[in-house]
Amino acid sequence: MRLSILLKLVRNMATLLAQLNESRYANIFLTLLRIGLGALFIYASLDKIWNPGLFAKVISNYRILPLPLLHLSAIILPWLELLCGLALVFNRYARAANILIAGMLFVFILAIVASIYRGLDFNCGCFKLEATEKNMGTLKIIENLAMLGITGLLEYRFRIGGNK
Repeated sequence: MRLSILLKLVRNMATLLAQLNESRYANIFLTLLRIGLGALFIYASLDKIWNPGLFAKVISNYRILPLPLLHLSAIILPWLELLCGLALVFNRYARAANILIAGMLFVFILAIVASIYRGLDFNCGCFKLEATEKNMGTLKIIENLAMLGITGLLEYRFRIGGNK
């Protein structure tokens, strides 16, 4: 039963992608998605770049990385987010940036799931480092899965040769 539902979902997605590819608005839609995702990553990087110490503290809340990797991650990740965001917005090395963003999102989803499983609840540090609300939960996973889906759509488009 579940396999038939999964197969139907895959067939429906394939049909949707084919229709999207044939649509005259596909380029506009996918360009807006590319620029929007890039702008989102640029915005997300800024507070982290300006406050690497605070970002390191947020990363430590996940209780995943050892201290040396924690500080290295707090310095490198925001700049990687910024560069990938700029690459998507300006459509330069956009496919490579898209793949890197997909990788970051995948790792972040795994970190959120691990935190939820261990009963940790804190601010993820995605956009505002000094926010006080706790937001580790299913909604955060869904948000990141949606962005991962956008990277999948963009990768599909890159592979068929459009919107390079």
